Amino acid sequence: MTTARKTPFFYLAFYLLFAAVAIRGLTIYFSAGHPLRWLVAGLLVIFGLLLASEGWLTRRWQGYSSFYLTTQAGLGLGLSLLPPFLDFFAILYIPLSTQAMFFFAPGLGFRWIGLFTLCMAGGLIYGYGWLEALPFILLYGSSYFFVGSYASVTVQAEAARQESQTLLAELQTAHRQLQAYAAQAEELAVTKERNYLARELHDSVTQTIFSITLTAKSARILLERNPAQAVTQLDHLQELAQSALAEMRTLIFQLRPASVEAGGLVAALRHHTAALKSRDGLTVALQVEGEQRLSPDQEAQLFRIVQEALNNVVKHAHTDEVAVKLALSPDQVSLLVEDHGLGFDITMLEPGRETLGLASMRERAEMMGGSFAIESRPGEGVRIRVEVPLTAPRRSEG
Repeated sequence: MTTARKTPFFYLAFYLLFAAVAIRGLTIYFSAGHPLRWLVAGLLVIFGLLLASEGWLTRRWQGYSSFYLTTQAGLGLGLSLLPPFLDFFAILYIPLSTQAMFFFAPGLGFRWIGLFTLCMAGGLIYGYGWLEALPFILLYGSSYFFVGSYASVTVQAEAARQESQTLLAELQTAHRQLQAYAAQAEELAVTKERNYLARELHDSVTQTIFSITLTAKSARILLERNPAQAVTQLDHLQELAQSALAEMRTLIFQLRPASVEAGGLVAALRHHTAALKSRDGLTVALQVEGEQRLSPDQEAQLFRIVQEALNNVVKHAHTDEVAVKLALSPDQVSLLVEDHGLGFDITMLEPGRETLGLASMRERAEMMGGSFAIESRPGEGVRIRVEVPLTAPRRSEG
């Protein structure tokens, strides 16, 4: 029964109604010494026992509801047909009308109420005749449908409450899952940044520091044997230290390009390309069209895409020249990074199997609501195209 929180109040009303009918009926029959008094008492006892045990039996006997309502309707009809034909026995159908709405769907519940109305009408007409029974039929019949409708509304309200609680629990579970996913995404982002930092340190600063260590050892040995050559080694050691410092500054800039926030995307790109020229000997032909300023987040994402593309050129293209074309307009941003290096067979990239750098660039473009495309052939270099419509809805990183 879906109205677990409401039924105690209903059943309290049922018991009070039954007690009132039983007391009134037994008083009339026993005070007059009616010969049918013990039959009436027996029928009322059976009705009361069934009413009191209905909840317990319904939970343990599937299909008991129909048997219960049929038996109780028959008992009510039997009491109405016994002389002196007391009309208030029709009140016993009020609890049955309410229970019918508890047991069944509204359509079937109202059919049971219609059956109770027919039983009530038949008993009253048999005892009083049409004319005298008609007011009672209208009174009791309307009361059956009224309490049935109220019970139906109560059932629906309780079902809606339980559904709301279920939805709330599901929303809370989904919220916890989203929080867990967000934590995982944040942890993954931190891991990617750590891996990137470790790779860059290994490829640049670590090797330079290793050279510094070997040069320092060599200078220490020469300082004892040939001080003149030790001076040369010390000069080389100073150059290596300056190189390591420059690499660290470049790496710090890559990890946190403050100039993007300070001077904008174009200034940050010029600063970065100059650093690449100084550190790696890569000549970047930067071409900018338009003066449209973007949001700080968009400029940071585009800078990261260019940064990753140029890092790939340094590591894999085997060329010292690359072209970067950036077109800024009120409606769209177009980015092209093109080199004429070794290139590769793009058909070897299976769907979903892109390298970490390519996947990162694609994700950043799609987060801005844009598109990412790569073109390449062996010996013909690589062309990376990114287009971001500024009016497109941007996808959340979460």
